[in-house]
Amino acid sequence: MCAIGFGVNSLVLSLLINCKYFMKKQSLRSKASHKVALGAAVVAIAVGTTILSSCKKESVAESEQLTLAKNSSKGGAEVQSYQSGTNNGYFWSLWKDDQSGYVTYTNGSGGNYSVSWNYTGNFTCGKGWSNGSPTRKIGYNCGAYTCNGGGVLAYYGWTRSPLIEYYVNEKWGSSRPTGEKKGSFWSDDAQYDIYTAMRYNAPSIDGTQTFRQIFSTRTSQAPTGQNKVITFGNHAYAWQQAGLSLGSDFSPAAILLTEAYGGSNGYVNATVWQQ
Repeated sequence: MCAIGFGVNSLVLSLLINCKYFMKKQSLRSKASHKVALGAAVVAIAVGTTILSSCKKESVAESEQLTLAKNSSKGGAEVQSYQSGTNNGYFWSLWKDDQSGYVTYTNGSGGNYSVSWNYTGNFTCGKGWSNGSPTRKIGYNCGAYTCNGGGVLAYYGWTRSPLIEYYVNEKWGSSRPTGEKKGSFWSDDAQYDIYTAMRYNAPSIDGTQTFRQIFSTRTSQAPTGQNKVITFGNHAYAWQQAGLSLGSDFSPAAILLTEAYGGSNGYVNATVWQQ
């Protein structure tokens, strides 16, 4: 998974987060292997990303990020690495690592978005909230999911104090995301395995850092086309019981993430909401 590969103020930090969200996470990726336009405008671009690989976008000034998001609302804009904004009351972001191929992201109504791609690198995108929460309960429906290659659909975000990158993996492409296993638990009628990995001197939302990744991965993929629930507090509690505590600062963004890496193609149409 990459390192929503994601601050300054609450919103901008979130932007940086979603962007970082995603660089290549080689530790996890080796084991299992981690926007465009407001109001439904489409952006076609050359993109790249890596899931559970700490995808981080290069640092960009806050004003530059906001400008990118604003310009994208015109539609047909060329995205250079990272873009984010708000749409229908939801925060969205798109990050890519500028490899060959294309990624086309579209914001739909409410919490809906879609993305299609045929890309050699790593990208991350999704819709959600400008800040995380240790107790958020989300609903989602993945109406379509095709990923030929590495990738995941996950609830994703970061914490600070300490810096932690987290995932709740619901669906994936050619390989199931794994790492150092720390246990298993049940939540929302599904069984999850707990994994962790360390990223050393890797890109993050706060520049090059050494940080921990924590993630839950379903033992079997979530069904397509059904309303599902993620009670994030259950995951945070299970991680803590396994000795993997999140940070105290949840100001970075949290999104229903689509990530792909390592050369892949696919299509996702998903909708997220707060329960």
